[in-house]
Amino acid sequence: MKVAYCRVSTKEQSLESQMAAIHSTFGDDVRIVGEHGVSGKTPAREREAFSKLIDDTMGLRKGDTLIVWWFDRIGRDYHDAKEVAQELLKRGVAIKTVNQSQTFKYIEGDTMHNMTVDMMLTMLAGMAENERQARLASAQAGRDKLSQDEWKEKFQGRKTDTELHDKIIDELSQPKPLSLRKIAVRLGCGVSTVQRVKKIMGS
Repeated sequence: MKVAYCRVSTKEQSLESQMAAIHSTFGDDVRIVGEHGVSGKTPAREREAFSKLIDDTMGLRKGDTLIVWWFDRIGRDYHDAKEVAQELLKRGVAIKTVNQSQTFKYIEGDTMHNMTVDMMLTMLAGMAENERQARLASAQAGRDKLSQDEWKEKFQGRKTDTELHDKIIDELSQPKPLSLRKIAVRLGCGVSTVQRVKKIMGS
């Protein structure tokens, strides 16, 4: 059985592009398990849909394949992603990634191969964690710069929308952010507002 797990952080986001890419790459027989509005900060076992896939009794078994967009999508951080991946591999489940084009699978009795797989998991999990920390740092820096700029606006009598600015920062800090126009449409604001936030983040 081939099962793909797809997740988006907000209920407004769509899984359609991920689903289309998965079916195109791995076939129409892949069963899609999707979750909307689930933050990447949520541990794997606390995600309603994904927790069922990795359940010891009712979850994926030997011979099954789990397909994910990025390796780090299966956990909240370095340790969670690696732990969940190794648990599934020990059961005999294969893990495939879409964007990284990687396949992870343990071979019974082949210690060297399995050690190599573990090393790759460690490397990818570490890279994903570094990228996540860099995005968080970039987003926080953007918020700090905006905060300073917003104080100036208040003295000039203009009302700021800090909640909207935070949402724009989150969108711009994604690994593959949407275009400025699409972000504006999604958040219901002007393109100039998104451009202003991006400029401040990069300054």
